[in-house]
Amino acid sequence: MGREESKEQSKAAGKEKELAAVAKKAASKDKNWEVGAKDSSKDAEAAAAAAVKKAAKEADRKAEEKAMGGVKTVRPSPSAGGSKDKAGGASAGGSKYGNLKLT
Repeated sequence: MGREESKEQSKAAGKEKELAAVAKKAASKDKNWEVGAKDSSKDAEAAAAAAVKKAAKEADRKAEEKAMGGVKTVRPSPSAGGSKDKAGGASAGGSKYGNLKLT
């Protein structure tokens, strides 16, 4: 009988602990509500403006690509300049990607 009573006590203690956590969380939410919620309208406006700007930039790029006969523009890679170390010689794997080799 001792083991069963122990199980019941453990379950009761777990429920009490869970109820206490729920009450603490509710009190915290109430406290934050009294202080005031963060005004996220400016964040939403900024995100919308950035999305519009990105869409316009993408449309311009596509229009330019179409005007050039469908040739996609390619940017030179950052390591295309032949980086040199302080001694003046070519660095061994001195790119920002380390020693990666593309195959």
